[in-house]
Amino acid sequence: MLGGRTQTSEAAAWGQFWAGRSPGDEHRYRDPRVADVLDAHWSRYFSDRIEEGGVTSLLDLACGEGEVLRFAEQVFARSSDDLPRAICCDVAPPAVQMAAGALNALPVAADSSALPFADAAVTCAVSQYGLEYAGQAAFSEAARVLDAGGQLHALVHCRGGVVEAACGDVAALLTTVIDSNLFERMADYAKDIPLAAAGEVPDARARECVDNLRAALDAVGEALAIASHGPAREHVARLVADCRTLAGRLGHFAPSDVTAWINGQKSDTAAFQHRMTSMLDVAQSEDDMRGIVGRLDAAGLAVSPLSVLEAPGQSGALAWVVDARRISDA
Repeated sequence: MLGGRTQTSEAAAWGQFWAGRSPGDEHRYRDPRVADVLDAHWSRYFSDRIEEGGVTSLLDLACGEGEVLRFAEQVFARSSDDLPRAICCDVAPPAVQMAAGALNALPVAADSSALPFADAAVTCAVSQYGLEYAGQAAFSEAARVLDAGGQLHALVHCRGGVVEAACGDVAALLTTVIDSNLFERMADYAKDIPLAAAGEVPDARARECVDNLRAALDAVGEALAIASHGPAREHVARLVADCRTLAGRLGHFAPSDVTAWINGQKSDTAAFQHRMTSMLDVAQSEDDMRGIVGRLDAAGLAVSPLSVLEAPGQSGALAWVVDARRISDA
């Protein structure tokens, strides 16, 4: 379980998170400089693998939208005539369908802690901010499916790192939006104000709707005032502005469009709040990482000394870097 959530509920939540998204949508709250660091990291990694003799099969574990596979595709396209047989695996079916667009990957919906692959099935397994969501057993499974000489390379959420801090800030802001009942207040306002104007509900109810919506907007506004600058703050600021515009121009929109917009914003906000709080649950301490290294050792992998991927332009870690190789059959 993660923070009291079962694997079954997690799978359902991730399925909802990825449904209807497009590549890049996950990272709306990420500092764009981080994308450059990740791109450079994976470009170096895959370039090194090609120089060593290539990769015949590549498995992206807990792949999400398939960002790592897209990095790999770019490197292989410019540096190698032979593309690897690629597989993308994630607990959420919508995610693997999205990730499969890179390297013509085979989409496999599965929990990374119980992979549906034979022993020694792949030459290279990778993961970016993913395996840790499935627990430490996922690292044992990643080791199991590596063939002789196969390599595992994973970036893992770091306890006390800059990503954890940023996700904590975003989670707090999104939690305020949810706890303010902004979407419910907006829905009540959109439903009852036109009825009040037609004399079909009492004026007292209309005033209550106005007061409730104002209170929710004020609560979110107070959270915005102290929120860290960045994409998340800008997103919620636009949400507040859109709510104010909608409240003032309600008659310009079809009621069905208003309802769809409110429901979409509510679902989207809840999904991203879950994304952020899940990350806080799985950020790994140094002790946690020693447990992961122990599992990889026990599975017959030679594990490089743990290192961290440094954050761009600031002090702190973006991720733990796990790098291991099967030097012989376990």
